[in-house]
Amino acid sequence: MSENTTGMTEEEKFRFDLTGFLVRPAILTPDEVAAIVDQIDRIFHDKESLPPEERGMPGGAAQLIIDHPKVMEVLHEIIGPDVRLENTTCIWRKKGEQHGDLHGGGPGQIDPIFGYRSAQGRIHAGMVRVVFELTNISRHDGATHFIPGSHKANFPMHPDHMSLEEGARSEFLTSYDCPAGSAVFFTENLCHAGPPWQRETPRVAILNAYSHLATHWHRLKVTPEVMAGLPREKQAYFREPWIADFRSSPVTHNTFERFVAGDEPPVDTDNSP
Repeated sequence: MSENTTGMTEEEKFRFDLTGFLVRPAILTPDEVAAIVDQIDRIFHDKESLPPEERGMPGGAAQLIIDHPKVMEVLHEIIGPDVRLENTTCIWRKKGEQHGDLHGGGPGQIDPIFGYRSAQGRIHAGMVRVVFELTNISRHDGATHFIPGSHKANFPMHPDHMSLEEGARSEFLTSYDCPAGSAVFFTENLCHAGPPWQRETPRVAILNAYSHLATHWHRLKVTPEVMAGLPREKQAYFREPWIADFRSSPVTHNTFERFVAGDEPPVDTDNSP
């Protein structure tokens, strides 16, 4: 689980480095998609019908995506072998609903949390978003939009390219086509947005944010009930952000295997100040 398993093709690396995003179509089966969609439907519309451990992300049927092999092999290549799941949320977006204006891109790439660089044949991305699209997506539907290449831009994003209004959008703004069950990866430093959804049927998706084990940006939102319902090997992706404890001899390393073995207390989900 924690070893660096390289599974990206040279074409995928080229596309991700060039544009800042990558689509892996249909990594989930139709049955897996149906189960997760049913869970999210009930989270939004009938939460009490679910047991407490399934009333939020990433519990219940959704837990399979935490460490899906087709996701981990990409993250191990562009983040490294030590990956944390920073944040996870699900959306049920109706026609006309928006999920954020354009943000990111430009010289913010130097930020150590969101930073992106490529050197000596390796990609080094900071925070990487993975969108699990659970409905069929057309690039004109209003799913996540990007300004490709903006993750490596050396100038601030120009205001003429930051509008989502019809008729005023940047010529560079683009989206993607993919079937339900696809995973869309993008570096957080890429300029991106969720424009108003255009279809009558809702957009159902899960948005995960992964980062290196040594960094931390989001306060953990997973409830104690949901976290307790996850197997130990799934909880390991939420372990505390540290690499080595030099108070011990020999030095203790915050490895996946050590956490799964029970050598670390369960994840603290107390979000109080």
